[in-house]
Amino acid sequence: MSNRKFIKSALWAALFVAGGALAQEAAISGADFTGGKADAQLSAVGARAAASGKTVVITAPAYWQAKAAARVRAGAHGKPLTIRFSNGFYENVLVRVEAPAPKPEAEVQVKPESKVVSKARPAAKAEPKVAKAEARPAVQPAPKVVQPAPKATPVPMPAAPTAHAPAVSQQPMPGPAAPPAQPPPPPSRIVAVPQVSQQPAVVPIPTSAVNPTGVKPSLPETPAESGVASRQRLLVALNGGRPAAGELHEVQLQPGDQVYGDADTLAVVRLEGLRRSLYWLTGPVDLQRVQYSPQGNGRYQVAGPIDPEAPAVHRSEARRVVAAHLPAAHDAARARLERQYNEGQPITATMRVRQLQPEDRILVDGNTILVVRREGNQMARYWLDGSIDLGQASVRKIGGNLYQVTGSVR
Repeated sequence: MSNRKFIKSALWAALFVAGGALAQEAAISGADFTGGKADAQLSAVGARAAASGKTVVITAPAYWQAKAAARVRAGAHGKPLTIRFSNGFYENVLVRVEAPAPKPEAEVQVKPESKVVSKARPAAKAEPKVAKAEARPAVQPAPKVVQPAPKATPVPMPAAPTAHAPAVSQQPMPGPAAPPAQPPPPPSRIVAVPQVSQQPAVVPIPTSAVNPTGVKPSLPETPAESGVASRQRLLVALNGGRPAAGELHEVQLQPGDQVYGDADTLAVVRLEGLRRSLYWLTGPVDLQRVQYSPQGNGRYQVAGPIDPEAPAVHRSEARRVVAAHLPAAHDAARARLERQYNEGQPITATMRVRQLQPEDRILVDGNTILVVRREGNQMARYWLDGSIDLGQASVRKIGGNLYQVTGSVR
């Protein structure tokens, strides 16, 4: 009967542990992540990891990792939190929590303290025991035991019972009384805390694409309901959830300012001494001026002051026009793209340039262009038919022959 009860208890414990492990993981789609619907879920994971001292592992594309980490840290509310990243190909975010590796115990060294105490107290041999008790202040008060004498010479000690530690602390000190030295902190208090607050001056954080035309209309003083959500995402990603320091106009920008965009909302991160401040950028903004240096992922760096009286000088965009066409059945470029991005299966669907949508991926091989689009939980693939300028503002180069559509393509 007792064996049956033990087996039943073990099964219940296994079910409880498995449920706890499942609760530590989260799979978030790209639409929920970019739309802000998963912010509460990521914050909850950060809160649980900070409370339990575990490590958060984030698997996501490289341009989403910093943004996902900021939302996880927002749930920790300033508590120490360790985050590890893993690159993912698909546009989704996987988050799990795992226990950190055990710390080596070699950092706690008690024997050197025992030697110092034996030199300082040549009167009895029980002092190594008292030095060990110093790591636990609740048993023996440390200041009464550690009284170092710099010139004391160790001599053979008579045998003394080790259990009478209080009697040793009551003996008078030989020689002139020296001021009591401050005892070293107990080794058990040394904890490796991740330096979360020591961040670089400007952290590139991927955000949504800015208005592809580059010229932004005048922003209202009170943002609309959609603008409130964009501002909240920027505050969490760039300012730790704290409110902005105020508002700036384009003529108030300074060299070195960082401009971030989320939909039609622009934020400015400025380094003021050793502190970073966030401001909202309001009023007419022309992101095609030469003073804005594109950094990718909807981020710009201000290269110089903007004079409202001088005529605007715009960047000369390097055009790259590709006359894409439907590849032949035995075309070499078609075979390469099908092998790399469709597991060698044939791709028959086509689309025109005007049918491109934001978030579409463009893979270029000569005059052959493959478009990859997420449709629900699947990835659809099309051959692009028509001429496209890959240097326009609404097409962003990710790397190599890979581009992403960020707005309306002309």
